[in-house]
Amino acid sequence: MSYDLNIGDESFNYTYNVSKMWYACYPDKGIRKHYGLSGKESVPVLRKLREYMENNYISLVEIEPDNGWGSYEGAVQFVGRLILAGIRNPNEIWEGD
Repeated sequence: MSYDLNIGDESFNYTYNVSKMWYACYPDKGIRKHYGLSGKESVPVLRKLREYMENNYISLVEIEPDNGWGSYEGAVQFVGRLILAGIRNPNEIWEGD
């Protein structure tokens, strides 16, 4: 199972196995917190998520998936790619799943 996200003509996919890491920052929606936002609106939301992950490295690495599908490092890199997509598509709207 995975997250499928898109903005403008860009599409992204990442495993659901790291969802606990994203829900640690946004307990109500996890990575879906930026769904429905414009690229411009999403950048601060995603930067907060990345900053949370960077500041909570130890606790988040402890909840990496045991099955090897997804990792802390990959999840942080994925959020970074989403930030750049939001910057590239300021007026487009994020959609997902």
